[in-house]
Amino acid sequence: MDTPAAADWSELPADVLGLVLLELEFPDLFRSAAVCKLWHATARDIRRLGLYSRAQTPCLLYTTAAAGPRAAVLYSLADKTTSYTVPLPDPPIAERHIVGSSHGWLVTADHRSELHLLNPATGEQLDLPPVATIEHVRPLYDDAGNLNNYKLVYYDGGGNSHRRNDDDMHTVTHPPETFREFLYLKAVISSDPSRGDDYTVMLIHHPYLQLSFARSGDKKWTWIKMGNNECEWFEDCIYHDGVFYAQTVHGAIHAIDVVSASSSFTHRLILKPTMGELGTLYIVRTTEGDILQVLRVTEEDEGGEHKDVRTTEIGVYKVDYKKQDLDDVDDIGNNALFIGTSYSMCLPVKDYPHLMPNHIYFDDDYGYFVHRKHLRRDVGVYDYTNDTAIDVESPQPWLNWPLAPVWITPRWRMAAAEEGSHFWVIHR
Repeated sequence: MDTPAAADWSELPADVLGLVLLELEFPDLFRSAAVCKLWHATARDIRRLGLYSRAQTPCLLYTTAAAGPRAAVLYSLADKTTSYTVPLPDPPIAERHIVGSSHGWLVTADHRSELHLLNPATGEQLDLPPVATIEHVRPLYDDAGNLNNYKLVYYDGGGNSHRRNDDDMHTVTHPPETFREFLYLKAVISSDPSRGDDYTVMLIHHPYLQLSFARSGDKKWTWIKMGNNECEWFEDCIYHDGVFYAQTVHGAIHAIDVVSASSSFTHRLILKPTMGELGTLYIVRTTEGDILQVLRVTEEDEGGEHKDVRTTEIGVYKVDYKKQDLDDVDDIGNNALFIGTSYSMCLPVKDYPHLMPNHIYFDDDYGYFVHRKHLRRDVGVYDYTNDTAIDVESPQPWLNWPLAPVWITPRWRMAAAEEGSHFWVIHR
């Protein structure tokens, strides 16, 4: 009896092949492009035409000496044996700070402290309004008209020094190249910028960790003046169904609706403060619609002038709006949480089988990196069952400064569906 001939997958019709490739995560899609010319062309076309929109397992983005200053490396949790080197446009990625990561885009601060949106998967880049348009920032020029320094004026809309005159306020001054180290905490994007121009960036910044936002096309940042009697000190923010939910260091949550009209917004307090400053707080929305507060506790290693910071404990609590209180969460079940500089999120493991259930993935968002340029970055995975943390990669392969590793979910859709020269290099 003759053995049936093996199927020749290389002869699949291009339309059928395209449907198959659309279901693959990017490591498998990239490998499939090496099968033959047809598969390579089909994989290229579905990316070029903006058809490749499959939800991706998060990756860790970082820089290395081998990759050079104009490229980043992606470590995929879906393919733990392969790294991907991604060339990126100027200014060099190795000279930027990462301020946020949402919808596959990075919010980066360049060496002049200006902010840019960057999609590492496509190389697309968008500028955000100038840093000098933030309410509390004053550019200072020399006699020749060259930018010399930025001055940060310390006031808010509440209990800390209502604005009267800059001369009456506490101020700090920094040159443009270091101003970013003291100004920015975190930025969150409302939606994928590649899907159109209806997106908003919410920025948490000093002084006093206040909020400012910029819509697509805005020429300046709009300050959210709370106007209450206390300074709020915001620490994290998420976006859902047209509303930003911003959380303070004490666990209070404000709902902020950025109205479509320019410079318009409304805000209301929906959760009173729930805890003291015990660590870093994050706000996460589950797929079931619950709101979680995640408390991350870190400790410094003993000995030495400059000490490594390590995550030692993470607690998860569910918000009860009716009781205006928190309930302990003993188990996050078949979910994985992501916290840090990246957008705080909850992903169901049934949809992301490469993730570990009841685990929390974190990157290093410890403030004032300038004091820890050459120290270990606090990046890892926390087992919520056993209360233990492990490294994502060991030994750590990344450069520590100025760009710290950050979680990102790659998106290949471009605002303009044009084929560019954005090539990735695969290292095994």
